[in-house]
Amino acid sequence: MQSGNQEWSCNLLDISLKGMLVEPPDDLDIDISKPCAVALFLGEDAAIHARVKITRIKNEAWGLEWLHIDVESLSHLRRLLELNLSDPALIERELAELG
Repeated sequence: MQSGNQEWSCNLLDISLKGMLVEPPDDLDIDISKPCAVALFLGEDAAIHARVKITRIKNEAWGLEWLHIDVESLSHLRRLLELNLSDPALIERELAELG
């Protein structure tokens, strides 16, 4: 993640078509009201890049909501979710709810 001139690594706890849940470092001091950039590297040639806002902080975890995600990153996200869901039809339902 990156905000202003600060960059840090987080543990990814969960991801969806609406955003991410991450565990940031303990000693991080940033303005949580400002959007952040995230990069989730999936492999050598695949990554999800997005702008997010921190929507909630609970139990040392941050809930992040997508502000902007490009088409290629959205395609990678969709494929990642399809591979990890037992019922790929759930992706279609979530997409319909977003539209």
